[in-house]
Amino acid sequence: MQIFTDTYDLQGDNSTQPNATFVGTYAFVSCSSPVPIVTNATFWRSGLGNPANDVDWYRVQLGAQYRYTITVSQQQPSDLAFLVLIQDGSGALIASTPNAPAFTATFDSPAGGTYFIRLQAANAFTITNTENKPYQVTLCSSQFPPTPTPTPLGLVPDPYEPNDTIAEASVPLGSRTTASFIAVGTSIANLSFTPYATRTVDEADWFRVFFLAGSTYVIETTNVQPGVETTLWIYDSTGTNVLASNNRHIPWQRGSRIVFVAPSTGDYWIKVTNSDTSPRVAGQTYTLSVSEQAPAPTNTPAPTPSPTPYPQSPDRFEYNGDFDFATLIAPGVKYDQLNFVPFQPPSPTTVDNDFFKLPVKQGVFYTCETLDLAPGVDTNIIVYNQDRVGIGGNDDISPEARARGDFRSRFSWLSSYTGYAYILVGDVNPPRADQAQPRTYALQCSIGLPETPTPTPAPFTPTPPPPPPTPLPPEPTPTPFPTPRPAQNLSVRPLEPGAPLPATPPPPPRIVNTDVIVFVDLNRNGQFDPAAGEGVAGVSVRITDERTGVPLAYALTDVEGYARFSLEAEGPLRVSVPLFGYSTVINESTTLRLSVTLRAPLPTRLN
Repeated sequence: MQIFTDTYDLQGDNSTQPNATFVGTYAFVSCSSPVPIVTNATFWRSGLGNPANDVDWYRVQLGAQYRYTITVSQQQPSDLAFLVLIQDGSGALIASTPNAPAFTATFDSPAGGTYFIRLQAANAFTITNTENKPYQVTLCSSQFPPTPTPTPLGLVPDPYEPNDTIAEASVPLGSRTTASFIAVGTSIANLSFTPYATRTVDEADWFRVFFLAGSTYVIETTNVQPGVETTLWIYDSTGTNVLASNNRHIPWQRGSRIVFVAPSTGDYWIKVTNSDTSPRVAGQTYTLSVSEQAPAPTNTPAPTPSPTPYPQSPDRFEYNGDFDFATLIAPGVKYDQLNFVPFQPPSPTTVDNDFFKLPVKQGVFYTCETLDLAPGVDTNIIVYNQDRVGIGGNDDISPEARARGDFRSRFSWLSSYTGYAYILVGDVNPPRADQAQPRTYALQCSIGLPETPTPTPAPFTPTPPPPPPTPLPPEPTPTPFPTPRPAQNLSVRPLEPGAPLPATPPPPPRIVNTDVIVFVDLNRNGQFDPAAGEGVAGVSVRITDERTGVPLAYALTDVEGYARFSLEAEGPLRVSVPLFGYSTVINESTTLRLSVTLRAPLPTRLN
């Protein structure tokens, strides 16, 4: 008896899996030309008397994302049968057969890697000197098919599916008994982009329609639900030439609309696509409508009078009519050509308020004022903190300015926090919406307090020469004493030669002591109570010479609200507190108390 040992047995012990014979690495192998990876192999091994006891293991390296087919077959006709197992690298069983003269298994290899093929003779056969029953193993592959995305439960395609192409829409298909067609004057509701059968997406909805030459038609999608964003297309009868298209005919809405004049009589194609890639869920529907538009009347209509332009043009910062839409501005910048034209007013009587937002820093003075007022404009300013609580406001900068027709507004304050302040500007006499455009003004906010104007000296007027003095009458000739007068008792102190005459001492300097106290009367008792924390710190106090206007002193109130001055002055002094518009003249040492009374919350609108 001759024992056959094939070349695979000679490579090593292939009776156990870890030592399985390596037969190659394979990625894509066309199944039109399978590759033999094992040939002329037998179940004879040296020292074994029964081929059924021989086990052959083969190891193969496969590529990722392919579908493989492995075939085990006899190379020569015989009674040989196979026991076959195919395992992946982890030992998991992929395919098997208990007893077959040939074996074929197809499996997917998503990640690729090592696979094992185990072969054994399923039957014992008589051994002769000339007997040899070889077998072979072949392999091929194809592209790994993507797993279709399952359609969510409860979703079904609309009754016109499948109509993803003109070819599908032209004939009865699926559940349709006719072509995909829409008649003029009708609407089809509850259309969707749920894919048909095993398709992963619904590429388009095609509908055939019949138009008459010269007629005007309106094709539109309405009732478009979330998850659908339609685009309409009109094609000629061949479906190759685009005649019109539209995505959104109304901003912020997902519907489409085309007004189309048919160039000829015949069939046309309507295509509807969806650009929303949201997952398909129930309720993502739309309605398709086709209607014919009545022709325009041929008679010439009566001329329509040109309407008065309304509304007029709002300024560049509209809409800024409330806190949430306040315009962000910067200190030191002048914003001009502002007006009180409201944004999209519902009626001519609607008025406008302008809100601005200014960044502020704790401990810094700010001044906001209106400038360049057009004729008829009388502004008012209200300032709010970042919690939208009123700080204060101003209508006219001073009674003197109002008296001369200057209706500007100005407000200064000391910021107690770092953040934003809101500035509301309105018109004391708000104009109508259609009359507000010429009523312009400018706004500027600056860091610091407004400058105190230096008094303009009166123009020099030369003093006319005094009239010539009236000549005095001649002194009478003194009458000599008739007799010598007796000497008077005079005290005479002889002066030493060169000794200076005694000087008259100068008068002592005039010192004016001034105390200014700024406080908030929290308990409303009309008195300053330092223990109650009523003092206001950081308020600017200025003192100038009343006669010359020359600044003499400047100070800020301390934490208790005090500002103290001791000045040498010959004449009256003017004490000013610009923050509160306070000014007074003093002639002697004095104490001034400025009480700030809390007021009711300021309004959020000026009209």
